[in-house]
Amino acid sequence: MKIIKEEKGYITSIILLILLIPVLLLMIIIIEEYSEDTNTTIRNIESEKIKTKTEDFENEIITISKETLHNVTLDVITRKKALTNSRTYLKKIIQEKINEKQKKYGAENIIINTEVKQIESSNDPFKIEINYIITSTANNSNIKIRKENKKLIEITDTKYPVYDPLPTLKIGATIKNNQINFQDKLAEYIESENNTAYTNAKTSIIIKKCPYSDYIQHGNNNQTITNCLHNHYYHNSHDGLCLLCRLENKTSCNHYGIETFILPTLEYDKAPASIDHVLLNDNNNQYDGNKIKINNKTILYLDNGHKTKYGL
Repeated sequence: MKIIKEEKGYITSIILLILLIPVLLLMIIIIEEYSEDTNTTIRNIESEKIKTKTEDFENEIITISKETLHNVTLDVITRKKALTNSRTYLKKIIQEKINEKQKKYGAENIIINTEVKQIESSNDPFKIEINYIITSTANNSNIKIRKENKKLIEITDTKYPVYDPLPTLKIGATIKNNQINFQDKLAEYIESENNTAYTNAKTSIIIKKCPYSDYIQHGNNNQTITNCLHNHYYHNSHDGLCLLCRLENKTSCNHYGIETFILPTLEYDKAPASIDHVLLNDNNNQYDGNKIKINNKTILYLDNGHKTKYGL
């Protein structure tokens, strides 16, 4: 009887063991899945952090580019010396500032490496295009983000005003309180009849985009054109120079450019057209315009093309 009881106990132990094996296997599987889920969660958190920091840094690139455009244009008009290659020069300055900024991210355990590939004019003349490759990761991480991207940098951000270098580079105009005073220099520079119409002419040195995007609206009423002239707004122009070519003191360029009015001070029936790239042209391409009286204090001289463009 004792032997039978021992055999029954032995069999019971075996049965219990057999029943426990699946339970143990199931527990192992659950633990492994939990561990994998935990690792996946950690990787997702790490990946999201790197992604967020990369996006933050790309915003830094925009700010750095705006600051650089502000500083470089200010330096050019102050020294009255044109850049030989504005694209290469801006690329170098922006790259140096990006390198400095990357060091601060490194202190936060994020490794970012950005290579500026190109600075170029864009289809919108009030924006500059920057092309770059950015690679980012974290210390002791196998997660890596790499992408080639481009950003359009506005040149009309009031926090980082961009200055028009053309008047100072062409004729050495005097600057005071963000305004250009041509004195006699513009009149002497113009080679057309009635050039004295621009004696003591003034204009703004800061590039500001005209809010009246449908340019023909300028002729709808005197208030619109007066507001535009008072604020010295700039406009899109196929014949005007882009900012990068203005920095190089060129007279013409192959890019979509900008233009602004320069207000005359004397009244004639006809005088050189009141457009900056016409008056500051040094290739004998200055041409006349007919008088347009805006009000008792303001006149313009415009050719037929510009009269049509602005609805005047």
